[in-house]
Amino acid sequence: MSKQRGNILHRMIDRYIGRVILAVLDVLLYLKPKRLLGSRHESKSYLLVCFGAIGDLIVLTEAARSQLHNKDVYLICSELNHPAANLYSDFYVGIQVADMKNLFSVHRACRQFNIDSICDSTQWANIGPIQVGVAQLLGVAISSVGFKSNSHLRNCIYDRAIDHSRELHEVGNFINLMAGYEKVSSNGQLTKLLPALYEKNIRVRTGKALIHLWPSGHRSYLKEWPQSYWQEIAGYLVDLGYTVYLSGAPGDQKRTQDFIDQSKLPLVNLAGSFDLRSLYLFLKDQIEFAISVNTGILHLVVEAGVPVIGLHGPTNPERWGPLGANAVSLLPEFGAFAYLHYGFEYPEEDEDAYALDRLMPAQVIEAIVTLRARG
Repeated sequence: MSKQRGNILHRMIDRYIGRVILAVLDVLLYLKPKRLLGSRHESKSYLLVCFGAIGDLIVLTEAARSQLHNKDVYLICSELNHPAANLYSDFYVGIQVADMKNLFSVHRACRQFNIDSICDSTQWANIGPIQVGVAQLLGVAISSVGFKSNSHLRNCIYDRAIDHSRELHEVGNFINLMAGYEKVSSNGQLTKLLPALYEKNIRVRTGKALIHLWPSGHRSYLKEWPQSYWQEIAGYLVDLGYTVYLSGAPGDQKRTQDFIDQSKLPLVNLAGSFDLRSLYLFLKDQIEFAISVNTGILHLVVEAGVPVIGLHGPTNPERWGPLGANAVSLLPEFGAFAYLHYGFEYPEEDEDAYALDRLMPAQVIEAIVTLRARG
């Protein structure tokens, strides 16, 4: 219920106090006179609710462009992912930032945009269905759809609760959410549903490569690749004649510079230099290919049309990896890995949870050769 991801206190408030609020909303929605709900009809104006991270919003928008391209689509998002939302001002008719502590934020957006259908992309937290429930309680003829979970209280809020599959990439789950039924049953169907992503893209050789070292979110250090491995790859790219750029948030500037100083390589520190839109345009115009750990920038690179190598440890690329013909996903060579579903299902002990030291530099070098061979 905050823009800070992984905040334990906020997660506990969402979990326990959120359940009480959901229970009250379930009763009130059940008692609400049916005549106030109005007659159901084909929705014309959709409000997408996205309180997740930047990667969630990018993938959600990809699904929306596929399923709702002929509808008026509005977005309400958290402050955290608002910079990513601004990349899609040509798609969303209206964008609003939610006050996550105000339970009436979605209701106000529905009134402002004259919404008749809400699509809640919240995967596990209670704040999404709570705000949707308030909007339905106070609104007239608003339908809703959200993900089915183990919580009966959450499921009762929505008019339709759609299965959230562990076997699908999240874009497939989002497509099912917007369709209102199981339109995607396997990742193999995504090629036809998202044809633009799966067109082989011949990139101009710019001699510029980008590396993104820093993941974000809950226990993000478990998604970091060892710095000695990064130095080996950076050195390999420099020897090939590439100018290598290192991206990161403003808070990553110092540790990025420390990495460069330790490597003694002529690397360019971009951390904190660009806002998200400027970074997107730089990727689109300048970067030949990128290498990134599993975080929001990985999906931004795909959106920019740049070939990318994704490094996955606890994350499963079949669920959260980069999409399309120009993406390569790598996993550790052995041991336990790819166990995340919602994003917090880590083993209790860090030594049991960490896997990326078993994804070797030789695998990345092989992937670089593959991408370069594609042109």
